[in-house]
Amino acid sequence: MTPTASIRLRLRSWRFAAALLLLLAGCNFNPTGIELASGWKAKSMAVWRHVRPDMMVASADHRYLYISCETKAGLSAPSLYFYNMQRGRSTLLISGLHLADGLKMAPDGSLWLGEEFDHGLIWRIAEPDKLPAEQLVQRDSLQSSHPAIAPLYRAGQFAHEGIAFSADGRYAYLPDEDRHGSLYRYRMRPPHLLQVAGGDHRWHTVSDPRQARAIAKQLGALQFNRMEDAETLPNGHLLIAETDAPRILEVIDHGERVEIRTYLDDPRIHHPDNLAWDASRQVLWITDDDKPSRLWAWDGRTLEQIALHNHAEITGVTPFEGDLLINLQGREDGPELTLRLHETLPQ
Repeated sequence: MTPTASIRLRLRSWRFAAALLLLLAGCNFNPTGIELASGWKAKSMAVWRHVRPDMMVASADHRYLYISCETKAGLSAPSLYFYNMQRGRSTLLISGLHLADGLKMAPDGSLWLGEEFDHGLIWRIAEPDKLPAEQLVQRDSLQSSHPAIAPLYRAGQFAHEGIAFSADGRYAYLPDEDRHGSLYRYRMRPPHLLQVAGGDHRWHTVSDPRQARAIAKQLGALQFNRMEDAETLPNGHLLIAETDAPRILEVIDHGERVEIRTYLDDPRIHHPDNLAWDASRQVLWITDDDKPSRLWAWDGRTLEQIALHNHAEITGVTPFEGDLLINLQGREDGPELTLRLHETLPQ
């Protein structure tokens, strides 16, 4: 090929590339597949393959992000990832749990990771920021490769997705994600009692946490239709997404008695799932586990749709430094993603 022909070929290639970029721009090319409300932009933070990213929680100093992975038990199946916000790097922390989902930072600085299946447990991770990478859990024997990772048997054996703590740090609230699930309260200080909300709206002690469901039934506990995530409001009240109701419950703990009422019941929300209170905006973020999956903002008066995805479930909504973090789980039109959503102020 002559030099002139080579130059012509390169020019044609550049013109084709430029034309392609213009075409994509004209088509509003969106590699994430997410549709956002006006004034919002999305930036991809992390790309995942076969990880099923679910809940997220940031460290107190906002340097790290922990992400649960809703995978089936297996030594090669990821259960918890650690993401360095400064370096933009992800590290696998724990493998081996079954359907790891619920994730919250406890008042003592430990990380609680819940398994969402009938025999699920809460796994307590002491000082998670010091945990070496790539730890393993033998799910059959309930043994872990590091002493900082231990099952919290006293918190009950059932489907753990929602985890929330009282404002004073005395209790952990643990809804059972079952079609006839009950609401439990775990006392953080000795004596470490597990209690269930009874039909008389009083708390009753569960004598054997490993038989929590059977004992709750014997005690005539209140039953709910698949409770998902839980969140504590600034006033100390607890919110729980009852996904198959569909509604969001408000729980007020009066000590011996418990009051439960409807907080939000809107027909536009089909399956409320993850909840997050945004203190800076004074809104509750709600993910909708439906097809398509949606992200809603509720300020107590108005329900606004912020995001929609037709080929993935929006999970793990987390306010972060004025922005919003979400996962795209089980994405059909590309890899799973963690996105950072930014709200642009009007000029």
